[in-house]
Amino acid sequence: MAEQNFKPGTYDLVLIGFSMSVVDGFDLYTKLQEISKKGENTPTKRFRICFMTTSRINYQALAEIHPEFGEECYVCKKVEKDVFLKHVYSLIS
Repeated sequence: MAEQNFKPGTYDLVLIGFSMSVVDGFDLYTKLQEISKKGENTPTKRFRICFMTTSRINYQALAEIHPEFGEECYVCKKVEKDVFLKHVYSLIS
């Protein structure tokens, strides 16, 4: 559903659940990237990604699977609101 509503060139940052019921966050990100590349009529504005998770983050294991994402691309859902907002602002500024 999210990919159907995605509008290429519109977003600075996309927050995606790490583990979802229909598709995992990495698969959704791949689909959104493909949609962005197809949207040739829109300005190619690259969006940043931030994966949200409720579990503890094993950065070393994730780096082995997805080396293209740094630690800044992951955030725990159980974080304080001001810490979360500071993190988001750092990704889009």
